[in-house]
Amino acid sequence: MFILQVHLDKKGIYCYPIFSRSKDERKKAVSPGKYVPLVIGALLLAAMLLVQFSRNADPASLGKPDGKSNVQPVEGEPEVDQLTEIHVNVSLPADQFHQLVQANQNFMMKYSYIQVLLTNEASASKAYELWTRQSQQGIAADVMLLDNGFVKPFAVHGFLQSADSLITGDSLSDHMPGLLDPLKWNGYLWGMPRDVNPYIVVWNGSLLKKAGLQDPPTDWSAYQAAAAKAIEIDPGTRILNWSIGDLKQQLGWLAAFQSEHSNLINMRHFNEIQMEQLRWLQTMENHISLIKTEAADELNEAFLENKLLAAVLPWNTYEKLSESVRKELIVDRDHIYYPWLNGRSYVISSNSKAEEEAMLWIGEMTDVHHQQLNYERFGQLPVSASLYTSNSSMDVEQDQIPPAWWRKLLEPNQPDDQLPLPDPLWAEKWQYREEQWQLYSKEGFELGAYIEALHAG
Repeated sequence: MFILQVHLDKKGIYCYPIFSRSKDERKKAVSPGKYVPLVIGALLLAAMLLVQFSRNADPASLGKPDGKSNVQPVEGEPEVDQLTEIHVNVSLPADQFHQLVQANQNFMMKYSYIQVLLTNEASASKAYELWTRQSQQGIAADVMLLDNGFVKPFAVHGFLQSADSLITGDSLSDHMPGLLDPLKWNGYLWGMPRDVNPYIVVWNGSLLKKAGLQDPPTDWSAYQAAAAKAIEIDPGTRILNWSIGDLKQQLGWLAAFQSEHSNLINMRHFNEIQMEQLRWLQTMENHISLIKTEAADELNEAFLENKLLAAVLPWNTYEKLSESVRKELIVDRDHIYYPWLNGRSYVISSNSKAEEEAMLWIGEMTDVHHQQLNYERFGQLPVSASLYTSNSSMDVEQDQIPPAWWRKLLEPNQPDDQLPLPDPLWAEKWQYREEQWQLYSKEGFELGAYIEALHAG
């Protein structure tokens, strides 16, 4: 008698025949060949059972009675099939770029499926020309760090993707409208603010008192009178410091004595009042110093020795002045114009194929931790309102807190006459005027020639 025994376990399926051990039965048995068809059929049946067993034996479910995987993915971590690469172009000083490199390394450790390649172009003008050309050719980096004034022209040219999804919910309420306004066009937001370093007009309080003033002059005539009195007291006094080629400084000074600012920010011709003021400054050339904006030590000495009446400085330079000097200076908070102008924002190229990864990177690089770090190390003011007060509910250490009055200036919407029009050539006009100012100020002021060159151009 022939019996087929089938044994099933986790290691597989085993099939083997068993014959009766009775001698009588063995004698009655015929040739084993008679049972070949039966054996083949049994083997086929076993093979079918094996296939069915292998289908049900999912490795992810082994060892778990509920059929679920023993190893579950980390909550919130996407399942990634391949590495995504994004390119980021910036134009930063060496120390600030070094910090960005460190932050980027931390980002790639956190998001191992994203590879970020950073490129730094030290010259802002060269960077703009290069990124414009790359955008025109459709080969721009996924992310660029633009001067705030360049964001709207890039958007008008069609070089950018909307950045609205970067600022939503709590993030939207924490961002100050005055810093978002210059980045808006056609109903959309086109950039994510990173930092801002506004220019301020500061006055030497000691010299103002000697000139008979308790507060900074509010109009041009009052300034001329104060300047004349300061020179009368000490002929070596400088009534103003203008740095060679610094156009933002020039605009900040002229705007402080104007009632209309639209032509200044839109790079239009100077009006008669502005030209008259520039011509008067030309006559006072010998009483104007040319200390570089970033030369905090020289400026500190000039104020300390009462040799300088007024200056237009970026905020981070002001904070580098000694405490004793800052106590004697008066910051003219009533005449701070275009505070957004000396700031930078991240944008996403319209030809980027990795916009989700780009937005994730920008969000990480502009969070409150990095903003606070940029302020404490480099004096760049934060763009989040919450960092202007001590807030224990935030998980961020604040060794320094920027003055609360800055929030009052940066938070409100910007007046229309302090915002540039959506002119696709605005950046080119800005660069042309900046080049002319550099040309006509590098060897002493030639303000008449400067005015003529701008009107001819």
